[in-house]
Amino acid sequence: MNTIQKRTKNDKTVPLTLALSFTVPATVLLICFAVCEIAPFGDRTLCSMDGYSQYYPMLMTMTEAVKNGEPFYSWNGALGFNLWAQSGYYTNSPLWLPLYFIPHSFQLSYINLSVLFRLSLGGLFFCLYLIRTHKGVSYKKSIRIFPALSLAWALSGYMTAFMNQLMWTDVVVLLPLVILGIHHIKENGSPLLYIFTLFISIASCFYISFMVCIFVVLWFFFLMFKEHVPWKSRFKCAVNFGVSSLLAGGMSAAVILPVYKALSLTKASDLGFEGVLEANYSLKEFLLRILPFQKTSLEYDLPNIYCTLTVFILFFFFLFSKKITRRHKISAFIFVTFMFLSMCINLGEFVWHGFHYPNQLPARQSFLVIFLMLTLAGEYLVLSNMKKKHFYTVIGFIFAGALLNFSVQFSRDVWTSKVNSLQKYESVMENFTASDDDDIFARMEWTDVKKNNYPQQYNYKGISYYSSTMSGDAYDFFQQTGMDRYAKNVSVRYKQSDILNALFSVRYIMSGEHGGKITENENVLSLGFVCAESVYVFEPSRIKKPELGQQLLWDCLCDKSFTSFSEGYSLLSQNQLQLTVFDTDYIEGTLESNRSGVFFTSVPYDEGWEIFIDGEKQQTKKAAGYFLSCPIKKGNHEITMKYTVPGIKIGAVISVISFMAAICWIFIEQRIKMRNGKYGNEVR
Repeated sequence: MNTIQKRTKNDKTVPLTLALSFTVPATVLLICFAVCEIAPFGDRTLCSMDGYSQYYPMLMTMTEAVKNGEPFYSWNGALGFNLWAQSGYYTNSPLWLPLYFIPHSFQLSYINLSVLFRLSLGGLFFCLYLIRTHKGVSYKKSIRIFPALSLAWALSGYMTAFMNQLMWTDVVVLLPLVILGIHHIKENGSPLLYIFTLFISIASCFYISFMVCIFVVLWFFFLMFKEHVPWKSRFKCAVNFGVSSLLAGGMSAAVILPVYKALSLTKASDLGFEGVLEANYSLKEFLLRILPFQKTSLEYDLPNIYCTLTVFILFFFFLFSKKITRRHKISAFIFVTFMFLSMCINLGEFVWHGFHYPNQLPARQSFLVIFLMLTLAGEYLVLSNMKKKHFYTVIGFIFAGALLNFSVQFSRDVWTSKVNSLQKYESVMENFTASDDDDIFARMEWTDVKKNNYPQQYNYKGISYYSSTMSGDAYDFFQQTGMDRYAKNVSVRYKQSDILNALFSVRYIMSGEHGGKITENENVLSLGFVCAESVYVFEPSRIKKPELGQQLLWDCLCDKSFTSFSEGYSLLSQNQLQLTVFDTDYIEGTLESNRSGVFFTSVPYDEGWEIFIDGEKQQTKKAAGYFLSCPIKKGNHEITMKYTVPGIKIGAVISVISFMAAICWIFIEQRIKMRNGKYGNEVR
């Protein structure tokens, strides 16, 4: 019969330890929310900074698109963009699922509370990681040490600084489980936890997960060399770790391949290392970051690495502890030194941030340093035999240091916005639609754009856009035709003119103090029309004076020099596409052309778009440096346009194969262990 082991006192204490690690940071955050009047306790929201200008609008577009079954492409910005890639970069978190079901009026409150939940969940997962990696520790120590360290993780300087960066926190929350999964592999356990959590991390946020993928490799080597392990066992672990990593990456291929393709088209993809090694900060400036109550760094400044001064002091006790092996201390010292140097030197910043320099928000990988320092502090405290009063003093300093620093920084440095500032135009937009019975497709814009992502926030077809997935071609074109920008290389603010309004099909123009005045523009061109082949001569990069860019483009479209607006509009409007079907990724229409030329569309060029004329697929070409086009002959034509996210087909195939392979591998592993008597208790 199977032997049944009674639950030890330590086992019974685990739920209480985990509960404390979640409820303490949750309580602290609830109090901070109430004091700072953050919704649902007031009229302020954490959707500020990028949360205001990027994430909230993107969440609104994503939820609306998914509800409508249109997750692949959006017309709400930059004249059109790859929504699937943007979502993979910004909004794929599973914690956004409730947004699809709750009323819009509660969505901002939910976003705020989701930040609270994420940070508290981070404390819970970090505590679970500590418990599982220190199975022999007494319950008295675990219930005192682990909740304190978990609080320092949940309320670290990194979390405080970047809680407005909604897209990053999922990966930070999941990191302890990812690392715990590596420990399971080392102990010859199931790779399921590692594969699943790494997959969720990558699929949730490609960008921060890139840093995690580097870190897990470093962590694996740290585990292999911090203690004596036979080379045969190391090799076996390395194979299991490598296969598991490949499977996790393969399962997320349907997300990361389209995101990678989109990012390869951005301006940042052309930026390389400058070739000169230099320090990012002085030693004095860097050391000050481990002290409490420092000003939060959000722009071109210092890293946010605070996790209590006590934790950094404990690292030195760790290095001189007689209970820790020399091999372990040397491995830890090398690991910590490498992490700090890679954060302080420009080449390290370049590599950690996806082989480009970050645009503001420095040292975004500093949560990895915090995780390492807290782990080593935990190892020292677990093995330490310090006197009870000293032990309680240390734990008290960690707890108080995390709590007080977070409270001060939250009230002083965390950016918030007024709820009504995000929703002030909603009543206007609810009563207006940019298409009527006569317009199957029309764009709209504002006379004075306040924010770049209004089209995404208010769900209308527009031009203004702000996203790190914005293509370099888009940025160059908009810049060289006189548009404004907010952030270099990744944004555009529409600046209207007769030429651009006509060319971009901007039929409706919002104006007035509250956007309540709506003007209809009669002189608009269709989504597609026939123009001259000289449009291929226009290259945005060659324009020396952006104020002349629009006129030069107009002249190229018409194949005339110094064409007046009325003259050009009269010419171009003769051969326009008449739309009969318009979906986000599928368009049909007819075109009667009295001449041969170029079928020019105000659709951004993207290899995912295909054009069929009279049923025959055309060879598409980039026109004016940014637009989708193809040759067309004189006559009457049936035109169809279809969009498929670049990379999604092969990515989906890889994801399915990887998912099935992971299931089979885990099943086989479990069967082998059962057969060898290593699974469960022996039957006697």
